[in-house]
Amino acid sequence: MSQRPLLISLLAATLATGAIAQNEEAQFNERQAKAVNAYAKKAFDKGFPRVAKVAWLQTIKLYDPDNEDAWTSLGYVKIGNSWNPDAKHPYPTKDTGSGADGKGLKSAYEALQKSLAGQHKVMAQKYDKAGRADRANYHWGMVLRWVEDDAEAQKALAHKEVGGVTGTDLERTLYDRSKAIEKEVEEQSRIDYPVEKVAGVECAPLLQAQVPYITVKSEHFVLHGDQEEEENLKEALMWAERTLRVCKVAFPWEIPDGPWPTQWGFFTAKETYQQILKANQVPDLEWKLEHSSTSGIGNTIVAATSGKQVLLDACVRNVARPCSGLNSDGYSEGIGHTFVGMIFNNNRLFSVDLKKQQGTTASEEDREFASPDFDVWKNLSLEMAWKSTGGVPANKLPFCDASNFTNEERIKAWSFCDYMVRRDPTMLRTMDRIALEMKKGGRKQPAEFEEKFHEAHPDVTIAQLDKEWEDFWTEASPVLKAIQHNTPPVDAISKGVDKWLEAFNEARKSHNRTPVTWSANFSTRCKEHAEYLKANKDQRGPEAEHTEKVDLGGSYTGSLFAQMALTETHASISKAKKMFEEWIDLPGYRDALLNNTIRTVGMYLDGDVLVINATSGIGEAEKSHAGADCFPPRNVGTAIYNREVDVERLGPEVEELLKKHGREGKKTIGFPLTIHFGGTAGVGPRGTLQCNLQTDKGEKIEGVLVFDGGEVRTTSAPGMATFWPLDPLPKGRIDFAWSWMAGAEQQVLRGGFNVK
Repeated sequence: MSQRPLLISLLAATLATGAIAQNEEAQFNERQAKAVNAYAKKAFDKGFPRVAKVAWLQTIKLYDPDNEDAWTSLGYVKIGNSWNPDAKHPYPTKDTGSGADGKGLKSAYEALQKSLAGQHKVMAQKYDKAGRADRANYHWGMVLRWVEDDAEAQKALAHKEVGGVTGTDLERTLYDRSKAIEKEVEEQSRIDYPVEKVAGVECAPLLQAQVPYITVKSEHFVLHGDQEEEENLKEALMWAERTLRVCKVAFPWEIPDGPWPTQWGFFTAKETYQQILKANQVPDLEWKLEHSSTSGIGNTIVAATSGKQVLLDACVRNVARPCSGLNSDGYSEGIGHTFVGMIFNNNRLFSVDLKKQQGTTASEEDREFASPDFDVWKNLSLEMAWKSTGGVPANKLPFCDASNFTNEERIKAWSFCDYMVRRDPTMLRTMDRIALEMKKGGRKQPAEFEEKFHEAHPDVTIAQLDKEWEDFWTEASPVLKAIQHNTPPVDAISKGVDKWLEAFNEARKSHNRTPVTWSANFSTRCKEHAEYLKANKDQRGPEAEHTEKVDLGGSYTGSLFAQMALTETHASISKAKKMFEEWIDLPGYRDALLNNTIRTVGMYLDGDVLVINATSGIGEAEKSHAGADCFPPRNVGTAIYNREVDVERLGPEVEELLKKHGREGKKTIGFPLTIHFGGTAGVGPRGTLQCNLQTDKGEKIEGVLVFDGGEVRTTSAPGMATFWPLDPLPKGRIDFAWSWMAGAEQQVLRGGFNVK
């Protein structure tokens, strides 16, 4: 009995200490939230709402889930106990700030990071002295979130060296697996596998539909398609073979090496795809005719692939999915997007078409969800991971239905599968098996799903994996930053960019095109490529400027971006007008001045090196400026153009074109004509599009029609077709007519111009 008062006193002291600590934490979080909010408001006021958005989301996620300033600034209103989007105050998405304003934001953010890390260090040291290792470790981890090279935090957390920084055993696994996959993708991209056209290979669904086709075959795969697409079909199977080797590195289970059990039939026209479905009376025919782009019929997968990149996309995902062994819609779609993203950093095919906006104009964010650019998807995933709810919970993914995927579900399905491939894809297989068993029994209970998964993997929970997914995409540690190696948008704001945007829009205006806006988010790759070109002054000319070499400090993903970037290595704002006028000779650069589906661009200036990203911000054109258009302009006969363009300015794809048509070694080619459909899905009327060119005397001019499958921006652009006169144009008057079928109606664009 004599010890009872002492025990009571000790308990009271412990509770009091806990209360003090809890109160101190609350005050600490309030100070940190205030600091982050102040930076967010500064970024917003300077005209950078996307930078501000991430900062306000950080406030809510890391420091104060109910922070009124952050929620209201993001355009939310509190109803009861929850925050909901305020329709009266939608959050803006367009950057309007100047380069000078942005430079100040970068230094302000660096100062904020140091301050936040310093405050966390003070708390970590206090908890260390109090013997509270759990809370101390939390704060040491937060120190490294904000400042990655803090030696005291690294020592306190007993981190190990990983990829030039320090991290945990799990982070080492993520790093090693990520780098192994990236290395295999880069190496495979340089390996050519034999592919040949073969005869006599029957495909029952195509025969049933009476669809004419040719067949190409590689070691493992058989692909049927349009006769005029032979070269693209062969390249597609090349990528299928490469993907198979990447899958063998990415998946820790045996992948059979024999001939693929399924054949593929991929055609450019949606009408051909629909004809095949009708002739074979596939299940859910009416729904598939309207909503789908790919479907299985027996042992054949058929799809509508409007352009070369869509075709390559289809072959990659049709290797990755069977290799993964995943069959639930959420995981199957997610793994397809994952491998297409890793290999092309671009995504153009959806098994089920994305939902169209009904009765309203799509918002900037809606357009981003439909973008093929995985840099855009990564930013959407980042913002989703910063949300206080984590967006779509991982325990709901296995029960998603591809027929009504929401935008958020599609992004989460991809980004979660991407993370799990790096962590341990066997867990994805477990999730998939459990989900399929539950759905067979008519059960879609997330809690039951979590319980069954934990039984199979006792060392981890779905909730833990969801938290790891959040940490991965928000780059919560030095290792996770090193894996993604992203350039923060605030770092991609260059002084003088506002003057170049003004000059770019003046050039578009001179061709009666709509102005574009500028985005710091879309400028991150521009910065990286500008720095690459600045560091490698011997890499000049169309071919060298539109790629990156890993051994020169570039990256595989950077080389993919560079293909469709616009570059100028002697940029001078005083000569901007002349520079843009000279772009008219280069079809792909011309497209950037004429394409009304380009709504937003990225742009970065490093001294005299200018890089523009005109693909990430592609959306739907304004209604009054929608539809295909051509250059030279239709119905105009007074314009005067050069009769030829130097092949040296155009690059290797024109050299190859001339060689193919018996003009190898020619130094010039005729002035090119272009038609611009825009968008991201390729040139729709590929099968019927024609360009007829003749002199005023009726003499036909020989040329070749080339679609948007190139890899050098000087001669190719998304949604553009080019007619190349094989020889310099004759002087005098030239008349042209573009024609194609839109359903049952023929469309024609006519015009003329003069050649000097």
